[in-house]
Amino acid sequence: MNKTIELESSLQKLLSILKRNREQVPRDELRTRFRNAYYQLLGQINHLLWHYICTRLTDRLYKNPYMPEDPQIEALQQAIDESGLIPEISRYVSRTYSIAAINPLIQELKSKVETALWPFVDLETCLVADLDHMEREPVIYNTITKQIWVDGEWIDHELNLEWKLLIYLRERPYDTTIPVTRKEATNEYLPNERNETNCNPVDRQGNGAGLRDHEVSGIR
Repeated sequence: MNKTIELESSLQKLLSILKRNREQVPRDELRTRFRNAYYQLLGQINHLLWHYICTRLTDRLYKNPYMPEDPQIEALQQAIDESGLIPEISRYVSRTYSIAAINPLIQELKSKVETALWPFVDLETCLVADLDHMEREPVIYNTITKQIWVDGEWIDHELNLEWKLLIYLRERPYDTTIPVTRKEATNEYLPNERNETNCNPVDRQGNGAGLRDHEVSGIR
């Protein structure tokens, strides 16, 4: 089962239990007589909710592997902090008990994070000309996302860059430091599968990307 779907299913089951408990037992009694069980359930929900948000955010989230990580992490973190969407997601799920209801908010947050990282990723946008067919119009391509620009939008389409001329559209601060044999540039942020409780994004080599844990405490 897809990891996101599995998390969504587990979280929805816990939210259904929470909803049933709140409908059948007064909130004050849940917080006193059933305090331990109630707060244990809330803790499980808050933990799974952040893990779910993190998994959704890091799916196909790209960084520039040639740039230092710190400024990229800072931009990502600032986008999350300034959006104010993490506490809003918590409050919304506490009212609706529905994962489907918060997915648009998570997607909105992901769009803000992608926008924050794009200036770094965009450094790898280039014109690709075919040396065997110079009469053909060059293609706009991003070597990190493996996408081409068509009719005003990016489309997944990995190009074979053998015998191609790459003309970069922006000055890259690292042009003199990249070796002739370029390393793989599809360096995504991925959840750390070695530790299910750690949802910090890491790259393909397992290097932590430093996404700070946010307290998801809107459910009480």
